[in-house]
Amino acid sequence: MRTSAKYTAVLGAEAVAASTAYMLVDLSDTTNYPHVRTTELHLLWLSLNAEKASDGIYDIWVGAITEVDATNRTADWLHVFHLQHHNNSTDSTDRFAQVVDFTGGGGMEQGINCNITGGALTHVVTNQQQAGNTNWQTDVGLASPVAAAGGATGKPGPGDLVVWVEEVSGTGTIDFSITAHYAAL
Repeated sequence: MRTSAKYTAVLGAEAVAASTAYMLVDLSDTTNYPHVRTTELHLLWLSLNAEKASDGIYDIWVGAITEVDATNRTADWLHVFHLQHHNNSTDSTDRFAQVVDFTGGGGMEQGINCNITGGALTHVVTNQQQAGNTNWQTDVGLASPVAAAGGATGKPGPGDLVVWVEEVSGTGTIDFSITAHYAAL
C-alpha cells in the first residue's frame, strides 16, 4: 500500500426502530472528514458495540457504494454483524461487541481496498449487495459521523463506506456505535 495516514470515523445512533441507512466515511468530503486524499478508501478495522432492546433480530451491514445512476445506487457489502437474542428467553436486552481486523494482524496491511472502477470493486468480489436501491439515492443526505445530533450530511457516491441497519424481524430498538479505521489514498 502506498504510504498513507490512517483515520478513524465513529458513528453512533440510539433508539433505531426501523431499517436505516447511514454514511460512515464520505470519500469526497475532505472538509468534514480528516482524510485529504479522495481516490480510494482502505477499510482496516471495524468495531461494533450495540444494545438491542427487543427480542428482534438485526443485521448491521458495512459496505462500499459501487454503482451510481440518476435515481439510485448500489452498495456492495464487505461485512455483516448479526445480532440475535440467544441466551436468556426472559431477558429481551442483548449486548454485542465485536472487533474485525481486515489487515489480518498486519499481514495484509492494505485491509480491504475499496477502489471502484466501472461501477465495481476492483479488489473485492462479493455476492452480497443492495443493488439499485433508493436508500443510497443522490438527493438524500444520510446521518453520518460528521452530522451534529444525527442530522443528514453527505449523499453517497462511489467508494464511500456506508452502513445499513436492518431490522430483520421482531420489534423494539437498537443503540449502536460503529468505529472504522481506514486509510485514504
